[in-house]
Amino acid sequence: MHASSKSSVDPIRILIVDDFEPFRSGLRHFFDSFASLTVVGEAIDGKSAIERASNLVPQVVIMDVKMPGMGGVEATRAIKKALPGTHVISFSSQDDTLTQDAMTAAGASAFVTKGCAHTLPLVIARITGLQIAGAPFLEGSV
Repeated sequence: MHASSKSSVDPIRILIVDDFEPFRSGLRHFFDSFASLTVVGEAIDGKSAIERASNLVPQVVIMDVKMPGMGGVEATRAIKKALPGTHVISFSSQDDTLTQDAMTAAGASAFVTKGCAHTLPLVIARITGLQIAGAPFLEGSV
């Protein structure tokens, strides 16, 4: 008999990259409501994203596109080169083809506008092929 009620599957490890702290905090809080997702770190720009990804080896990076210093396109390219198995989700307030194309060319697995942040668990499930527990609105959607 198992004493633990937790799933035997490890949660999906996520790195959040955004220069706006309240947004990172909000995403962290949102992801905390899912047993299958865990935020392992945060970064404020592309350069720190590369360093954090190298140290933490997340399965998924939520990458803001426009940040001071090194932006999301260059950081995505570097992370995908160093960690080809890591999925990068391009995350932007801009919903334009040029931004999407640049992030896709850099290696992003998906593009989500910040206005659709609530869909991130579904997107993560789709790109990783893993089920996200604790998301009633996702049941049957993947």
